[in-house]
Amino acid sequence: MSDDDQTAVDLMLLAHQLHRSLDRRAQVDFAHPKPPELHLVALWHVHENPGCTVRQLADALQLKPNNASALVTAMVNDGMLRREPDADDRRVVRLHTTPQAAGRMTQVQALFTGYVLDAMARLDARQRTAIRAALPALTELSRLLRDGGH
Repeated sequence: MSDDDQTAVDLMLLAHQLHRSLDRRAQVDFAHPKPPELHLVALWHVHENPGCTVRQLADALQLKPNNASALVTAMVNDGMLRREPDADDRRVVRLHTTPQAAGRMTQVQALFTGYVLDAMARLDARQRTAIRAALPALTELSRLLRDGGH
């Protein structure tokens, strides 16, 4: 196995381990039931892009438009998202998180941030600097993976 092959395997395993560790800790510390993973990803996207359309959500999550529409309907029914007609074009619907969902997301974000800050505080300064330095490249890697290399 080449160095690049091993790095790819190591990154894949590390990403899974980081996600799983944060998720497990939050399950213990967060009082509310965890929504399905796709709902969480959709919530984060709408939270970060308030007023996005169902089509934009579908593109961001790499879903077919009809599947994104069904997802949004389920999330509206569950009280996670709300639809608002566009001010300029009433045929267009804009998505927003509900206050309850936004509040819970803020709580989870605070938990995750605390977990990471606590762990990073136990690293030496060189390791923390290396993590900060790697973030732009990891962000670009994530974009390339999401976009299929385009």
